[in-house]
Amino acid sequence: MPTAASLAISAGRFGTFGGQFVAPVLLPVLDRLDEAFAAAWADPAFHFDLETLMHRFVGRPTPIFETRSFRPEKAARIVLKRDDLTFNGGNYANSAVGQCLLARRMGLGAVVTDTGSGENGVATAAVAAHLGLRCTIYMGRKDADQQSPMVRKIRLFGADLGIVEEADRALSAATSAAIRHWMGNSATTAYVAGAPIGAHPFPTIVATLQAVIGRETRLQLIDAGMHPTALLSAVGGGSSTLGLFSGFVDDPGIQLIAVEAGGSGEPGAPHAARLRFGRRGIFHGAETLVLADDQGQLLPTASIAPGLSYPGSPPQLANMVTSGRVTTMTINDHEALSAVRRLAAGEGVLVCLEAGHALAAAEKVGRQLSPDSVVVVMVSASGDKDIDRLWQEE
Repeated sequence: MPTAASLAISAGRFGTFGGQFVAPVLLPVLDRLDEAFAAAWADPAFHFDLETLMHRFVGRPTPIFETRSFRPEKAARIVLKRDDLTFNGGNYANSAVGQCLLARRMGLGAVVTDTGSGENGVATAAVAAHLGLRCTIYMGRKDADQQSPMVRKIRLFGADLGIVEEADRALSAATSAAIRHWMGNSATTAYVAGAPIGAHPFPTIVATLQAVIGRETRLQLIDAGMHPTALLSAVGGGSSTLGLFSGFVDDPGIQLIAVEAGGSGEPGAPHAARLRFGRRGIFHGAETLVLADDQGQLLPTASIAPGLSYPGSPPQLANMVTSGRVTTMTINDHEALSAVRRLAAGEGVLVCLEAGHALAAAEKVGRQLSPDSVVVVMVSASGDKDIDRLWQEE
C-alpha cells in the first residue's frame, strides 16, 4: 500500500504543479490535516476501520467485466472496472469513507463538500450519516436541476443541501461555496474533497484513498491472465482516473489515456478539455492546468456529463500529461450518449454519462489494436442518475 508521502513530490508539488495558494489563516488548518492524515495512514487501527467499511459499506472489491457485444469487429477486447457496483456514490465512496473517518479521528463533528454529478454528495452524505457526522453539501443550480434523483438521495441521508445560484451554477461554483463554508467553520468542520484538486494535502489524500481502484484492477487482470495495452478514464475531478492509473503508472508499456469532455463538438463551442487546452494557473488553492482566457479569467465549460464540466485539473494529472506519461482524448456529447445506450442495450450494463466518454474513446483506441489486446475502461458510477437524459430522444 503506497504511503501518503509517496504520492507527492515535495510540499504538495507534483513536478511544478500543486502547492498551497490559500489565505494565511488556512495554512495551520492544512498543516494539522496533513499531520493527522500521515498519522492515521501509519495507524493499523485506522486501516482496519477503513478496510472494514470499504468492504461492508462501500462494497469493495468491485469486479472487472469483459464486454462481448460492445466491441468493434476485429478490435481489442474491452474490460470494464465496475465501480458503478459500489453502494452510494460510485468511486467517490472510497475517499468519502477515508476522509470522514479522519474527521471523526480529529474530533470534528461535521463535514462539508461539493458535488456536480451528485455522486460525491451522495457518498459523503451516506458515510456521514453512518458515522454520526453533521453534513452539508453544496450543488450548483444547473446540476441540481439535471440530477434531481441525486438531490433527493442526498436529502434522504439527512444532509443539508445548499443550492448555489451564482457564477456558472455548476461544480466550480459549488466548490467555491463549500470552501467558503469550511473556512468559516474549520474548527468544527472538515472539508471532504471529492477530487484530488485544491491545496495540499487534499490532492495527496484523495489520490491515496482512491489508489484502491488501481490495486484491485491490477490483481484482477493478473488473475484473469490479461495484460492491458491501454487504460482509459474520463476526467472530471480526476479521482477515479488517478485511482485507476496509480496501479499501472510504473509500467511504461501500458498506455494511460485521460478522456475529456468535448461538449457539443461544434467549433468554438464550450468544452471541458483543460488537460489538452488549459493554461497554467492557480485554481482552488493549487497551481494546475485551467481553462482560462488570455487575462486568466475562467472560460465556461460544457458537457452532457455534469461530473466532467469543470475548468480545473488535478495537479498530479497535469504533471503526468505535461511529462508525457498520460495522453488525452476528447469525446463529444453525442459519442458518449451513444456509447452508454449501446452498452445498455447490448450488455445489460447501464453506466453514467461520464464513463460513456471513456467507452466511446475505448472503441476508437480498440480499432487501432489487435483483437487479442486488452483495453480497460474505468466505470466510475451507475447510469441511474442519468436516466432522464438517456431516455430523451436524440
